Amino acid sequence: MTEQQRDRLQIAIDSYAFPPDYFDFFRNAPQRLADTRAVEVAIGRELKSGDPEQVKNGLSNVLYWGYAQMGIRETRVHRFRAKVTDSQLKQAGELFRRSDLPSVVRIKKLGMPEFSGLSFVSKIRMFLDPYNSATLDWQIMKIHKHCATSVLAQLCAGNSTQIRITDRNSDAYEAWCRRMSDISRVHFGGRFRAVDIERGLFHLIQRGNVEIAAQILKEA
Repeated sequence: MTEQQRDRLQIAIDSYAFPPDYFDFFRNAPQRLADTRAVEVAIGRELKSGDPEQVKNGLSNVLYWGYAQMGIRETRVHRFRAKVTDSQLKQAGELFRRSDLPSVVRIKKLGMPEFSGLSFVSKIRMFLDPYNSATLDWQIMKIHKHCATSVLAQLCAGNSTQIRITDRNSDAYEAWCRRMSDISRVHFGGRFRAVDIERGLFHLIQRGNVEIAAQILKEA
């Protein structure tokens, strides 16, 4: 990575501004928290609480936050809350409290509604451990169209509307997370988390700078 690319990525990381939306299901009230870090803390606490109702709220908030800029948010959240079972929530609570991070395959096997593709299952992983996990979705996969030799080449995306979770794609996701951590360690002295590096690339993509994001990922 050149010094110019490094500076460009740092600016993108600092400029990331996804809506810090959170929903308080106990008060039935939407909230806008101070920043994304505050959202991470709130949702992470719910996911790892061990209490099925709080886990349900945490998972609902993964959807609420992830769909913040889309009109289908309320529909997706409502559908999840209506269809998820007590058994699924109990299993999820036990899984999320374990000291070792669950793979995306393991999370998918819970069979929870709205969490079958890599995009939102990777968001669960990110909220469980933003230091070592990052999101991987179709926005990020735009990089692959401009650079077929990056770490994203390990992923088999196919032509479906979502990135399927398979053993191969689970391994590719772990490689993606390690790549984000490596970029932070090598080029920024480890001061950024895996998710921060991913969000910097995401910000570049959202601003129409996919080629720059691809070049950074390729050369980092």
